[in-house]
Amino acid sequence: MFLSKTYFKKLTTLSLLGISVLYFSQGKTQVEHANESNLKKHITYLASDELQGRLTGSEGETKAANYLSGELKKLGLKPYEGKEFIQNFEYSVKLNPHDDKTSTPVKGKNVIAFLDNKAEKTIVIGAHYDHLGLNEHHNSTLANSAGQIHNGADDNASGTATVLELARMFSQNKIKENANYVFALFSGEEDGLMGSKKLAETIKTTYPNTVFMINMDMVGRLNSNKDLTVGGVGTSPILPELVKKYKPEGFNLALDESGVGPSDHTSFYLKDIPVLFLFTGTHNDYHKPTDDSDKINYSGGTVIANYVFDLANALGNEKEIPFVKTKVVASKSVPKYKVSLGIMPNYADNKDGMGIDGVIDNRPAANAGILQGDVLTKIGTCEVKEVYSYMDCLSKIKAGEEHPVTVKRNGEEKIFNVKF
Repeated sequence: MFLSKTYFKKLTTLSLLGISVLYFSQGKTQVEHANESNLKKHITYLASDELQGRLTGSEGETKAANYLSGELKKLGLKPYEGKEFIQNFEYSVKLNPHDDKTSTPVKGKNVIAFLDNKAEKTIVIGAHYDHLGLNEHHNSTLANSAGQIHNGADDNASGTATVLELARMFSQNKIKENANYVFALFSGEEDGLMGSKKLAETIKTTYPNTVFMINMDMVGRLNSNKDLTVGGVGTSPILPELVKKYKPEGFNLALDESGVGPSDHTSFYLKDIPVLFLFTGTHNDYHKPTDDSDKINYSGGTVIANYVFDLANALGNEKEIPFVKTKVVASKSVPKYKVSLGIMPNYADNKDGMGIDGVIDNRPAANAGILQGDVLTKIGTCEVKEVYSYMDCLSKIKAGEEHPVTVKRNGEEKIFNVKF
């Protein structure tokens, strides 16, 4: 899961008491059930030292992508585009925020398959499979961990394995559902949702009838209280009831309305696609070398996979899934700056400023007329080159102040007066 918004994880995991240990069907239509052995096989391999932490652009990422492609091919699924399951993309990362010469190009690989049910609607089920490698991109939460393998069993081999299992369940159940399914495994998430942005840019062109996206990021540590956070429930009015209707017995759901969060569903929400985001909570091993496969709750993972299967089926049976924009809940953590523009930054190194991936309604940027797709170059006289200098510029501003904000829009420079 993307490091820069870890506060979401800490704030949205609700601890309530739960009693039941068993999961049973509540009038569900499911004929295939998640297989715990399959989940364990996938997670154990993906989180093994052989893959060296699956850093985007690394040999370990390539090995993981080849493994995922092979598993999807076994199921008889079609590639998303062309003849291969791999979708290539490129971006740059700045490894040292204080040195402009550290911009490093990265080549990533999404792995995407399509289940064609000849239906009128398409649903994306996704998770990111990349992780931190040997901490080359400095996203670890453990000090002095450069060179140590960050296996990322929960983050996010757990979500990846669940997508693979759902692909098996949907493709092998001898039933033609009322929706087509895209099974998407993203890379580049840890550097700023890069792989999911790539797919979100093309999904409505390739499949114009895409109506929904379900994202699973860190679903491997279901606790004894069976606490499960489900985000995005405010992105369509039909979701709160559906999410509760198919809730596994004994589970405690913490519902979050926002379509914006620290993971790949955000990329699809920003394209006006309703989303759900499943997450079992943060833990002391988050973004550390100790996030290993022996700490995964595999039986809990099968229940979550069955839950998503039921939700995806139910969504496929809906005549319409209206999209609704949601409010963003402010962080309760202590910020490094006291103001915000109300934008979703692009974390790639664009060299000529910081791209704006989303603009939040009724916040300073939106009120001033700044748009998604603009490139932010200055706040007052403070130059913005990427996300690090953006945060530095914000730290110098006090609430209530007004400053000119400079952006590039279609190559043309524009200045907006923004009240923070």
